[in-house]
Amino acid sequence: MAWSRVWMVSVLIATAVGRPAEGQYYPALADAARRYWDALMERYPTWATSLGDHRFDDRLEDVSEEGRLAWKGRLEGKLEEVRKIRHQWLSEPDQLTRALLTRAIRDELLKLECRQDYTPLDPLYGPHIRLPLVLVSQPFRSLDDYRRYAARLRAFGPQVTDTIANMRSGIALGWVHPKVIVEKVIPQVRAHLVGEVRDSVFYAPLERAGALVEADRALATAEITDAIASDVIPAYLQLLAFIEDEYLYEARDTIGLGSVSNGDRLYIALASLHTTIQAAPEQIHAQGLGEVARIRNEMAAVQREIGFEGPLEAFLAHMRTDPVQRFDSAAEIVAAADAILKRTAPAMSELFGRLPAADCVMKVIEPYRAAAAPAAFYNAASDDGSRPGYYYINTYRPQERLRFTLEALTYHEAIPGHHLQADLSRQNRLLPDFRRHASCDAFVEGWGLYAEKLGYEIGGYREPQARFGQLTFEMWRACRLVVDTGIHAKGWTRRQAVDYLAANTSLTMHDIEAEVDRYIAWPGQALAYKIGELRLLALRREAEKVLGERFDLRAFHDTLLGGGAMPLETLEESMRAWIQSQRL
Repeated sequence: MAWSRVWMVSVLIATAVGRPAEGQYYPALADAARRYWDALMERYPTWATSLGDHRFDDRLEDVSEEGRLAWKGRLEGKLEEVRKIRHQWLSEPDQLTRALLTRAIRDELLKLECRQDYTPLDPLYGPHIRLPLVLVSQPFRSLDDYRRYAARLRAFGPQVTDTIANMRSGIALGWVHPKVIVEKVIPQVRAHLVGEVRDSVFYAPLERAGALVEADRALATAEITDAIASDVIPAYLQLLAFIEDEYLYEARDTIGLGSVSNGDRLYIALASLHTTIQAAPEQIHAQGLGEVARIRNEMAAVQREIGFEGPLEAFLAHMRTDPVQRFDSAAEIVAAADAILKRTAPAMSELFGRLPAADCVMKVIEPYRAAAAPAAFYNAASDDGSRPGYYYINTYRPQERLRFTLEALTYHEAIPGHHLQADLSRQNRLLPDFRRHASCDAFVEGWGLYAEKLGYEIGGYREPQARFGQLTFEMWRACRLVVDTGIHAKGWTRRQAVDYLAANTSLTMHDIEAEVDRYIAWPGQALAYKIGELRLLALRREAEKVLGERFDLRAFHDTLLGGGAMPLETLEESMRAWIQSQRL
């Protein structure tokens, strides 16, 4: 039932039987949302730090089995708390918040059921990667800040012990990582086994401790140096020994979830979590094949414009290997991306009525994770205003980075992509925190892919090569529907997946192989992009058709992003209610 109809029904009921005192239920909903957010921040303390919530700066995530069961109990209690709030008395916006809060809690419970703690060691966001990531957002302004950081470092040893215990439980059940993923993790762990504490990335904050008085600086140095030497490095050694001496021999040669116990059911659950819709893998696979065929036709049209003769496959190979389309150095990548950012920023007022309060700043992906990292990604600004949004660009092996895809990449990851999406919802203080910082993949990544197309509306993609880059990126996401389902539901090999991407995109082989390994490590996540984008494009077409000359693109975007990330079906109902309101 659409939200507008729900509200009309509630008005009729209130008239017939008498409504409780004004505000009786809304405070209960606000309290439930606030308590859920506080629990979420306590559960994910490094996320809290990244948002500017510094209550838990001395902690890491509790990944123990006891912690998992305790979190499950808290979530079940909070779900019951929300159920007791009678939705028929809520205003229309509050009904939406109640529905989203219920969905958020249920999704957290579903994540626990998926038991991804059995296979936590992926090369993109495993615990060995998450610890150094705290350096991006951990504050270092006072002695207390440095001491909280030292406490967080000391917590890494127990976290590694719990991680290993979880992976041993996974071994007993046959839920283990593929070997190809484990082999990528080993050099990442080794990178932290330094001979001198000063050579550790975790020592870097002490090089910025000059503002502390001498006695405080000495105390901070002693605590952090001891934590690195006595806790961090031994924990990385413990993790490496477990991987090389035990886990690598248990890791599987297969790559798809279909090869593990209950893997088919697990893949459907993960696909639902990431896409926020219910769809069979076969249906998603077929949708991907249809999108691939459509985009190939558009690529062929750009090929003719460029004047390259021969089949499309030859043109794809040419664009992938042409030295003219490669960067020469890391500095050149940074300069080119920065130029796109500077050119794009002034045009944002053409697309949005409200603009972000935080800046979008470029950062180079750190060496310890660059080899396995994607071409770029975004890290949202902190809620307290102490840190801008970061557009991370990968300069590892610059000669394998493509010039013609950089414009689409920047639109997606920075502006008008994730920076606008994250900051506009964050700025809406009328929303409860769990909505302002929601991270539904299909919404967030669907917007990023949708934002790539917005480049055409602000005078971007002036050269046919850049337009081909946009199509390459769109094709890449369409191929994900085919490849992700192929790997996890159809038994594809890694070679089949690599060959399919090579046959339909101009991504470099380095990027193609990194992408395939990402799909192996994160089942279902890659489905979110294209599914989300298609739903957003359909909503825009619907708004344009219904509203005609009344359609305001800036108002559409402000409304779309201002409510926070949400499941696609909920978004559709909310936006359709807005479209109808604009007809009046």
